[in-house]
Amino acid sequence: MIASPAVDGDLNAEMRHAAKPFSRTTLVLAGLVVLAIAFGGGAWTHAAFGSSTPSAPTRQAGGQQAGAGQQGGGFRGGRGTTGTVDRVDGTTVYVKTTQGTDVKVSTSDSTTVGVTQQGKLSDLKPGATVVVQGQAGSDGTVAAQAITQEAAR
Repeated sequence: MIASPAVDGDLNAEMRHAAKPFSRTTLVLAGLVVLAIAFGGGAWTHAAFGSSTPSAPTRQAGGQQAGAGQQGGGFRGGRGTTGTVDRVDGTTVYVKTTQGTDVKVSTSDSTTVGVTQQGKLSDLKPGATVVVQGQAGSDGTVAAQAITQEAAR
């Protein structure tokens, strides 16, 4: 009935060729598409859920410290600054900022004071460099949450 063979050449080689539905080029392109989708998904996830503020405080010029919600250089509008203790009067600390501004800092029983180890207000000495964290009131007085004295240099 059939005068000639259905396949010219080796039937096993023809079957192996038919069993490979994708060429090497197709597989490489598919891999690149998967990588592009993964990258785009990661970028979208970061944009949607990632943090836009630094988690750790950073040092600014002049030795001031600023972090999330902080402005270096003064208390107004920020949550902390760096300066030197001018004097301690009862529960009030007077701090001179690096710009020369005098700032009145009020403290309370919940204010923590660190001087290399946990300390008290009486441990703060004039001339010491401190970082005060707290909210500024409308009159410029800061209600301190924490005062940390930096190590002497």
